[in-house]
Amino acid sequence: MDISIPSLLRIKPNALYKIGKYLRKENFSKIALFFGTGMKEMLGESILISLDSSEISILYEDVIGDSEVESVFRTALSLPHATEAIVAVGGGQVIDYAKYVAFIAQLPIVSIPTVISNDGFSSPTVSLYANGKRRSLKAKIPYGVIIDTNIIKASPKKFTLSGIGDLVSKVTAIYDWKLSFRNTREPVNDFAVLVSNSSFENLIGYGNKDIDDVEFLRVVCGVLVMSGVAMEVCGSSRPASGSEHLISHAYDKLARQPSLHGLQVGVATCAIAWLQKNYKLDVVKSVLEETGFVDYVRQNPLDKEDFIAAIRYAPNIKENYYTILSEKGAIDRLVEFVDADPYFGQFLK
Repeated sequence: MDISIPSLLRIKPNALYKIGKYLRKENFSKIALFFGTGMKEMLGESILISLDSSEISILYEDVIGDSEVESVFRTALSLPHATEAIVAVGGGQVIDYAKYVAFIAQLPIVSIPTVISNDGFSSPTVSLYANGKRRSLKAKIPYGVIIDTNIIKASPKKFTLSGIGDLVSKVTAIYDWKLSFRNTREPVNDFAVLVSNSSFENLIGYGNKDIDDVEFLRVVCGVLVMSGVAMEVCGSSRPASGSEHLISHAYDKLARQPSLHGLQVGVATCAIAWLQKNYKLDVVKSVLEETGFVDYVRQNPLDKEDFIAAIRYAPNIKENYYTILSEKGAIDRLVEFVDADPYFGQFLK
């Protein structure tokens, strides 16, 4: 199996001002540059100065405002033949768009996230719309990831907390993967499990979990990158996504006011870890409390009725996808817990 991992990885303060230098070091001199909405106005001047100082030519430039597969194909066919790499700056929408352009055009992509609300900026999958429906599609894992931790620190806190919610889900996702192996013989890739577990240990082992601390943000970013690598290693989302993600996707579908994906995942992880009798539940709670995740969701709770409906609908999200929710009586037990548990109740209204 052919496995790719990011060759270019920079996670540090002021990395934005060295983009040109990093690209030149990788022998990229002719690029297509994609900005998320509002990013060119915010960061464009600094990026263009950096590129110009390293004599990087921009052959194609666009601001991305949609997630339609048709638009992606049109863009891929419009790229000049001399394009050597694609660079995407912004949030999940533009990075997913650019990753799929890179997949179609068979070009390396350098991902420059300005928020870290989930692990999508480093993953080999994208979320796009096709015929009015959101689809999860395989794409290219980024050749490079450049993260300016000062920019992440300055971003709205809810996005970083969302990323942390996405991170803690590795605990329940791997449990579900191994449970599937025991019940359906679905193969488990031990190295992907090792990568995912080791990166999570780095997160919980870091003492100061203040999301205003750039060193802690560097750790969080690194763990999110490793989550993408774990998915690339095994060729699926299993090391990063289990029943907690099914609940989040169901909540997106059913809720009157969905929240950020990672916030929903973090809440669902607490519930699923209880259902699994997962010995890491207390660790998950500790991380969510220390980072401020619990306080934020307490002030911005999910809808209880919609969350319970999402639990019941979750097994329908993916066919032939065995998780703890596939066990007999599991959904009823989880609904009863969510409805009555005082600790979990703080996440719901």
